[in-house]
Order: sequence, then C-alpha cells, then structure tokens
Amino acid sequence: MKTIYRILLSILFSVPLMFLAAEDPPPYQTASEDLKAELWSAFSDKVLQPENQKNLTFDLFTPELDEAFLTPDGTTAVLWLALRDEYGQRLATEPGLVIAVLNDNRWEVLLPDDPAWEKTITTLPAGLVPLEQSPSPEDIETSADIKAPVTGYYLPYAAGTSRWLEGSISHFQSIPELGYPSCKVPDDCRYAYDFTDAWHFPLLAAKEGRVVASRDSCTDGNPYCTNYIVLQEPDTQLYQIYIHLANNTIPDKLTNGTLVKRGQYLGDTDDTGYSTSQHVHFMVTNSIWLGGDGYYWGRSIDIRFVDVAINNGIPRTCYEVTHFPIYDGATECLGDKTDPRNPANDWFPSGNVGAYPPTGSLSVPAAGATVTVGSTQIMDVRANASDDVRVTAVSLVAKLDGQWNEIGPKISQTIPPGVYDWDVNLCEAGVAVNGALEVALRVWDHEGNVSTALTPRTIQVDHSCPPPSSQLNPVQDFDSTAALLSWQAVDAGAGLSTFEIQWRTNPGTWQTNNTLIIPGAQRSAWFSGQGGTSYAFRLRAVDENGQVEAWPTGDNAETSVTFPSICTTDSSEPDNTSGQAKLINLGNIAQRNLCPAGDNDWFQITVQEGKYYQFNALSLNGGAAVNLTILADDGTTILTSAQAPGLGLNLHHLYKAENNGVVFFKFTPLVTTLFGTQATYSVRVEEVIPIFLPMIVK
Repeated sequence: MKTIYRILLSILFSVPLMFLAAEDPPPYQTASEDLKAELWSAFSDKVLQPENQKNLTFDLFTPELDEAFLTPDGTTAVLWLALRDEYGQRLATEPGLVIAVLNDNRWEVLLPDDPAWEKTITTLPAGLVPLEQSPSPEDIETSADIKAPVTGYYLPYAAGTSRWLEGSISHFQSIPELGYPSCKVPDDCRYAYDFTDAWHFPLLAAKEGRVVASRDSCTDGNPYCTNYIVLQEPDTQLYQIYIHLANNTIPDKLTNGTLVKRGQYLGDTDDTGYSTSQHVHFMVTNSIWLGGDGYYWGRSIDIRFVDVAINNGIPRTCYEVTHFPIYDGATECLGDKTDPRNPANDWFPSGNVGAYPPTGSLSVPAAGATVTVGSTQIMDVRANASDDVRVTAVSLVAKLDGQWNEIGPKISQTIPPGVYDWDVNLCEAGVAVNGALEVALRVWDHEGNVSTALTPRTIQVDHSCPPPSSQLNPVQDFDSTAALLSWQAVDAGAGLSTFEIQWRTNPGTWQTNNTLIIPGAQRSAWFSGQGGTSYAFRLRAVDENGQVEAWPTGDNAETSVTFPSICTTDSSEPDNTSGQAKLINLGNIAQRNLCPAGDNDWFQITVQEGKYYQFNALSLNGGAAVNLTILADDGTTILTSAQAPGLGLNLHHLYKAENNGVVFFKFTPLVTTLFGTQATYSVRVEEVIPIFLPMIVK
C-alpha cells in the first residue's frame, strides 16, 4: 500500500485542492495522564453545576475522556469526550468537544453553549480544531443543479453482512454537557452516517466514482492523522467521502483518476483522526475542501440507499427516532424503540454485491469419481482460489434438498499460495449419502463477498458413514413361553432403519426365514416359542442407506432362553366354554393367565341395546397378549372380534350392543405357542359414551 497523499490535479475538477505534507508535526501535544486527570476533574465539576444539571442526559450515556490536547503555550486544552451507553458499549463516532482554559493555575471548562466558546475556539491553532467543528469556507463552490434526494447508493460494505449504525442526525444535535454537536454546521453532516462493528471491517464503494484523493499512511488509532478516500461520481459534482480508514489498506491500484465500480474494495475501517472508536464516517457532498490534519470535508446532501428497507432508504437508529426531532420523515429504525440502545438494534444488512467477487475451481474430487470406498470415510479435496484483494477461506459445498450447504471445515491455509488441500469427513459433516452427490467450491474474500457454488460436479459416494453397531442384552425371561429381548445400538451417522433379530433352536442352525424385522426406533421386542425348547438369538442393525451391520463373528449367539414346558392355571379354571363363562360386572376387574397351552377364558355380561361398551385386556406380565371374540347369547354366533397389536401389548375394543340381554366373550392367546403361569392379563368392561368428531374434507 502507498503511504503518500493521493491528490488529483485540480485542473481535472472544479474544486481547488490543497496540499499538506504528510510529515508536518501536529500544532499541539497530547496531555499527560496526570494532566488528563486534572482536566477531567474540571469537566466533572463544570457539568455538575446546578445550571447544567437540568440538561444532563447521563441516564443513557456516560461521558469519559477519550483524548486531551494542549496548545503549544500550554494554556488551552481541547478535550475529546467519548460516550458509553447503558449496556457498557462505547459509541464509535466523532467525539464530543469541550475546551479548558488555564486561568490562575486553575482549569476552567467551556461547553459549546457557553458565551466564550466561539471566541475561544477561533483562537486555537489550525489543526487543533477538527474540520467537523470548523466553519465552512466562504468561497466553496456547490452545484445548484443537483436534485436531492439522490438515489442509487448501497451501504458501504459487502452484501450479506450487517453493520451497526452508530448515528446519523446525532452528529448535529446540541447536547452541550456532552460536548455536542460533533458537527458545527448542521448541513455539513445532516446526511452523514457512522457505521461500526466489533472490529475493523472492509469498505466497498457505495456507488461508482473516480478517486479524487486518498491517504492511508496514518497509523491505526492515530488521533493526529486521518485516513480517508474521496470518490467523485462521473459527470457530477458529487463526492463520496469515507473517513477514519485503517493504515495501509487502500489498494495501491486506486490512484487518482482511477474509476471505482460500485461494490469495489476501498480499504478497512479504523479509528484514525477525530474518532472515539473504529468506524467509517460516510457521506456524499456537493463540495469538498481540505483542512484539519489534512483530510477532506464537505456539505452533505440527501441520499437514499437502495438496500435500506425503512424510511424510503434513510438509515436511522432507534435512539435517534425516539429522542431527536424527526428529519425527512424518517420515523423508523431496525429494532426495539422501547429499548433504543439495545445491542440487537440498528444492524443494517447490505445488498452491495462485490464488484470483484472471489473465484476458484475444484480439482479433487473429479467429476464422476467414487469416494469413501471401503472402510474410509475421509474424502480428499483440492482447490484453487483467487481474489482481487485476498481470499480468506474456502469450503466444500454439497447440494442437499436442493440447497447448497457447506460441508466440512473452512480452510484458510494455502499450500502453495492459491492452492488449498484438505480432508472432509462427509459423515461427520452430516452428509449421510450412498450414491450420487453434487459438490462444488465456495470462496470468501477479505471484503466479505461470498462466491456462488463454483465448478459443480457430481461424484459417487460409497457409504459416507460406517455401518451401525448393535448389541443384544441378556434376555429377560418369565415363567412363560414369551421372553423380552432388548438391545443397545449406535447410529454411525446415517440413521437407523431397522433391526434384524435372527433366532434358532439351541442347538440348531441360523436360517433367513427365522428373522424378526424391528423398526429402527425400537429397543425391545417380545419373542414367543414352543414350550420346553431352548432358543438362541443374534442381532444386526441396518442404516437408512441400506448398509447392514455384520452378524457377530463365528456364528455365535448373543443371548439365549429356555421356555417352560408346563404351567399352573389360574383359580378361575375351568372357564373354557360358554357354559363355564364367568359373570363379570361393569367396571369390575378380573385377572387371568394363559394356561394351559391353547387356553380359552370365557366371560359373560349383561348389555342394553344401543349402548357402547369398552372391552379392555391389559398385559400384566410374561408377554401376555390376547384375541377377543364377542358372541351372542347362544354362545356360538360371533358378533365381533379384535386382537392385541402384539405380544406384551394391551387390547382395547369398542362394542355397540344390538340387543338387550347377555353376551359372551372369550380371550385366547394371541399366538398359539403362548402360555405360562406368569403370562397374566386383566379384564375390564365399561359402559362408555363415545364422542365422534366431525370429518372435514377440503
């Protein structure tokens, strides 16, 4: 970067431009820390006097000393005041200004509304008073044919990024006890905007223009020296002024006369010059002049931003629209007006698309390549990327559900320059694929521009995630021919589709048709077998991509069970025919077990025509589950039937009586092999009044 003043020859433009040597020493000195403390004490005493207290606005802002400078004779000091809000955030803007005069070894502070202010400030050495606090030159030419508001501007930072608007009309509001206004002539900065962020950020041209003058030789944070760039818009006397830039960040190619496109990089923000914290002071003027420590100023004009959705393109802070007069009809802000200094307020998103976005190309993986073959889930990626300023990061993107998504890390290291080489674990990146996948390159540049998906291609992925894993727990057995199997499983990234539980008699051989298919969300299942027989079990998981876990090694079983061959009947036996059916009253509970094998448990109940009855058979133990059959009073004619949805599950059935009188009902085992002393269930019948909701068909 060049560290010289860039000043376009005045013969090219109608505004005379002045020269200032870069090495001229400032006409003042910074106050010592001890003197700053003395000056601050004098200021505090001043603003706490009764006549000043009525105007204090310290409810939201607390002043603090930013800088203090002395005249060469040491008799006058200029104090820069920074403000800190109720959230502890220091305002990034031009400081408030107060003057202290030494009389009889005592510092007397002057505020901007004091009678002696104007006389005192005009006697200060040139350069000690910022341009913002200086009167406009009398002989400045302005263009009378400019029709404001002027449109077509974009926020001076990259599309897709947001910056905090610190202030606009705040520049010329009179708050004397805080040293404001920071801009002496209201028209000079009525349409000026201060944008900031937590740290330096890149600036982009808000509109096309040619470089008139620039400087980036001032060291960062230097209060004596202001970095800036000025663009003149083609065929007009309109000037875009960007102030407080960082050291050595204006591109060397932006020499005087260079045409700059809208969205082209201009440099980074900083805190150089008359500023309390890093920000950019941006405005468009119809005149410019040189002054202060050697930077440009002018009279701002009304402009409108295309990408500001409120106030017809006028940015405002929530504090400004709630505490200051309304200008140009701008009544809205981005945020909560009831909490105007909330840090979530006033973030303005830009639509300023970069004039020179970054570019690049993928070289690996090649189109059509097959990746993650075998046991590896790592995919090698190689790319080239470039930018007119510099590339800050690259990443692989994949099209998922029709959208390009970043997968894997952002890479900033190059080996060699411009070449990026890294690995992506597709599974860890959440890309659980088996088959075709469209990938591309995404590039970020220093300005904040983000490329489109560059050089897309389709590759083949051979199971991006490893197979799932599972393990059966020891079987939970009962005095029943049903056992409860449970297991643990690890989803390796692709999701669990199903489990396959294979069983065999013990001893015996594994057979494909002896397989239970269980949904991937389950972690337990009942199994029923022949009484007096031993069974062995093994388990494997299948992921959502159809990838199957291997069976346990060596054909081994993971758990086993031996079912009882005999059982003890319940006390209600015999109840195996309609003639032996037990009477049950509505609401009463009866308990039974499924014993012996093929057991039938009969009941009878009195019902009334047209009424509804809920039949419930709840599984209590041993995997009990039943079939229900309801029969007419002849004990033969079947009226309705139902069954439990599975072993160990409950049965519920709603029945509407067709006649008055007795109906019979019986329960049988859900599966023919199920019996056992502990295969118990409960029975209850209740009269109910069902509620049928109407069906709405669109």
